Amino acid sequence: MDDILKTRGSQTLFLSYRYLLLFEANAEWKKDLALGMVKLVTVLTNQLSNLTTSDISMYTGLSGIGLFFYRLCNVDRQFIDDSVKSDAVSQSQKITRRCLRHVDYDRLYKNVSVFTSFIGALCLGALVGNPEHGDVRMTMDKCFEQIISASKFAVKTDSAMPDEALYGRTGYLCALLALSNARRDVPVDVVSSVVNAIVQSGKVTAKRYQSEGAYRSLMLHSRRSDLPMPPLMFEWHEKAYLGGAHGFAGILLTLIKVSQVFQEAVSAKVMDDLVMPTVHWMGELQMDSGNWPSSLGSSLDRDVLVHWCHGATGVVPLMLAAYQLTSDKRYLERAIRGGEAIWARGLLHKGCGLCHGSAGSGYALLDLYRTTNDEKYLYRAVKFAEWCTNCFENRTRIADRPYSLFEGLAGTLYFLADILDPKQARYPLLSGV
Repeated sequence: MDDILKTRGSQTLFLSYRYLLLFEANAEWKKDLALGMVKLVTVLTNQLSNLTTSDISMYTGLSGIGLFFYRLCNVDRQFIDDSVKSDAVSQSQKITRRCLRHVDYDRLYKNVSVFTSFIGALCLGALVGNPEHGDVRMTMDKCFEQIISASKFAVKTDSAMPDEALYGRTGYLCALLALSNARRDVPVDVVSSVVNAIVQSGKVTAKRYQSEGAYRSLMLHSRRSDLPMPPLMFEWHEKAYLGGAHGFAGILLTLIKVSQVFQEAVSAKVMDDLVMPTVHWMGELQMDSGNWPSSLGSSLDRDVLVHWCHGATGVVPLMLAAYQLTSDKRYLERAIRGGEAIWARGLLHKGCGLCHGSAGSGYALLDLYRTTNDEKYLYRAVKFAEWCTNCFENRTRIADRPYSLFEGLAGTLYFLADILDPKQARYPLLSGV
């Protein structure tokens, strides 16, 4: 088969199907990416002293950078020197120490998301510990206990806390998934209570959208009145977002992951009657391009964003998780179409970060690779990774927090570290660590 040529600005990417069968087995691309990664690690390390503790979140602050160094500690020694790994251990501990000094537990009543609240710093502490206090395990246990204790804020259904990932209950569930993945004994009853709060909120919001005619109005506006309302509805700032950050995709994917990790926390009835019908509805919103709209309403006709936060990059993992759960090939077909949209448009202007950058796009392609075993997707993810090793040259805009995990260099590096072991690569904090 002839080579397929794709062009992204000044960068030309060749997809040669002749070489795909042996692509993963060929370690040369891994060595090249590892060299590029180590150079960028030096850039990030040199910036650490300039980063303040005014933001210690996972999303844009120090905790996220600490999480990257924690990830770097576990990269295979064939790709990085022991000195790099040793420095990563030291940096993760230093950053953890800085972050834990500024945790304000009393402010968690507003926000318990691992992405943007103090839960992120506590999660880092539960994973790394704090050598300053002598007994590292004691620090880890204390951070873990504080995270579990914060569940009382997430389960209040009469609070103003949203359900989405970045600032809401789903973000708290992501912390519990990360802790479970690190082999911490997360109480199932805590998980179940938070799931119940999300489900009840989704049902109440759906009832309100039905009784007030809001759903019908939104769908008529976009000429999708043929699509019945799902049993769960979610909104953030009075808008029904669909993507990974603020919307349905992040919430539903997390509920599916929770049902697999904590099987007793989500009943079969909730999955069959509420979660999966809503996932099916999400699939039906896919546009002809393979992308998804960012929200209900006028956005249903706007094919603009493929980012994790608001587009196909955030929805493809949901479709793949639904396929793995149900074996319904319609979900796989939708994910594949979404993957084509990401491949065509996923080198993004705002840099190489995770939320709205090219590294996030690469993770969706890795999800497709793991699910299908089609090395075409690995090849494409590697092409995105190569682009990311030149992130400062290839960006056309500077991210607001250019060194952070979700907007900047730390996220780029997390992706580069993960792709060296592509079968185990996981988007940070959405499916564990």
